[in-house]
Order: sequence, then C-alpha cells, then structure tokens
Amino acid sequence: MGHGMLNSDKLKRYFKIKGKLSTKNLRRLCENNKTDEEVLVIHSEDVPHEDYFPNAFTVTKRKNKEADLHVDLFYRDIANLEKGKYRTIICTGLLEHVPDPQRLIDDIHELLPPGGKLVLSASSVFSIHEGPNDYFHFTPFGIHELMENWSMVEVYGSSQPFETLGILMQRILLQCEIRSKAIKVLISILARQIYRLDKYISAQYYTRSPKSNETRIDSMLPSNVFVEALK
Repeated sequence: MGHGMLNSDKLKRYFKIKGKLSTKNLRRLCENNKTDEEVLVIHSEDVPHEDYFPNAFTVTKRKNKEADLHVDLFYRDIANLEKGKYRTIICTGLLEHVPDPQRLIDDIHELLPPGGKLVLSASSVFSIHEGPNDYFHFTPFGIHELMENWSMVEVYGSSQPFETLGILMQRILLQCEIRSKAIKVLISILARQIYRLDKYISAQYYTRSPKSNETRIDSMLPSNVFVEALK
C-alpha cells in the first residue's frame, strides 16, 4: 500500500471504536419505540435490536447472519409470514435496497393487524452504498406517496443539515481512497465537529421560495427519513 493511501483495516477499527455518526440517530429511533412485546424485525442490522426489542422475530437476507428466518435478496418471502401476528414491525436500512419499494410497503401493511405499527428508516441524503442493489433514496413526500393507504404516517428527518454533512464526510472516508493522510485526519475531525453549526439554523424550508409556515420542514437535508406509521 502506497504512502497516504486509505488503510481500510485501520479505518474500520477506528469506526468500530468511535462508531458511525448515523448509528446514534438510529439508536434514538429504536429507543423511542422499544417494547417487550413480540415484534417482527425485518433486515434491521445497524443497531443491536435485542437492546430494544428483546422478543423479536428476526428476518434477514444475509445467510451469514444469525436470524429466525432467512429470505430472498429482496425480501419477497415475507409475504408468506403469518398475518396479524405482530403488532409492531421494525424495518430499517432496507427500503432503498429493493427495486420495488411499494411492494415491500404493501407486504408489511398486509402483515400488520388493524392499528399495527411500522417503524421504518430509509436513506435520504446518503451515499450510494451496498451497490448495485441501491435503487432509491427517499424524501418525506415520496414516503407519503408510498404509504397513502395507511391511517397515520409521521415522517421526520434523522439528522440536521450540518450533522448530515458530517455523516457524508464519514462516508467519504469509508468509501473513497484519499491520497493524503493529513486530509483524511482533517475530514475525520470536521465530520465529528461540523454538527455544531446546526445551532445557528433558526428555520428550514422544503423550497427556496416562499419561505413560510406552510413550507417549513424539520430538516431540509436529512441523512435518513424516519417513519412511524399505523395501519
């Protein structure tokens, strides 16, 4: 390996110690929805779900991961699960990786009983990752289009604008080769500190004009969209 080239092993060890910046927000989503009831956990692998959902039935496509059920690449097999058994379904980090997101949303809708809850996270302003199976990144408006048949849908951003820039900087370190060791250190420092600028933002809008109460949004640059929806 040449001087200053990306040392992936050291970088992986660093992020194992320090943690990915996006993970803490996902932990917050899980913490806000934790329950001792039986839940169905679909794919969600970025946080240890047992900390929040100790009675989970787990489903994954990854054959090397321990789970209660292993399914096909695009999770079409979940349609065969027992309908109405789980009042809560957790699905994070998956929607962007299926070529037919409407089908996945509809399958989950069918699995839930009336009043059942879906907790979902999907990429918004995030790097292309786990290609070539990275098909769509979502806005709140796109999520509402996919979930028009649900009785209640709450969508909000996982991160604030400068925080998202920090997450993207970290993804650059993880997914790019950078010739300068000094630049890698600088990016790493910026990634972990730039979120501090978010406190200077007083309002955000989903358009340049008009800036009004009708066009305000909780985050105009979220790394992920978080969804809590009822059937």
